[in-house]
Amino acid sequence: MTVEVRHTNLTESWKQEIWHLWGVRLLADIQWEPQNFLWTTRCCKTKRAGNRGKPKDFYFSPIVQLFCKFVEQNGLKYGILSDKYGLHLDSEELEYYDIHPASLTSQDKEKLGQLVREKVLRTSFDSIVFYNPSPLMSIPYFEMLHYSGLNIWYTTRLTFPLTLSLGKELMRDRR
Repeated sequence: MTVEVRHTNLTESWKQEIWHLWGVRLLADIQWEPQNFLWTTRCCKTKRAGNRGKPKDFYFSPIVQLFCKFVEQNGLKYGILSDKYGLHLDSEELEYYDIHPASLTSQDKEKLGQLVREKVLRTSFDSIVFYNPSPLMSIPYFEMLHYSGLNIWYTTRLTFPLTLSLGKELMRDRR
């Protein structure tokens, strides 16, 4: 049974709230090797209409374009969380869609979360890094990712070049 959970605000304690509400941890809280995670960000309204495409050619927001540049420059496997497909992997060419995250019910997010889980496990990962500069704008995706049952790590920043100390840098910047 799906429980409808709607949260419109996060407080100054958002780091603890995303853990308690959705089981999402901060990237800064682990010792990690970046290539051991599937990297993700959220989809966006601006898409190439009427076409099929891979994520970097399909989603045109500055956030997604920066993200794609970052992961490709660092040789990381990635996907875009999608309000239709669950996850649009970097190697997939998928059809155009126009669905806003606000239109998704908890049941929709649960189904999308299961699609995310299936795709991620097929890529041999069991953990995701989710990037989005705004925790508040991430809420629908935190909910979706919660339903995936995977290990979810969140970051609001991307750093060039990628280093193994990224987590420590993020922790220091957030204090």
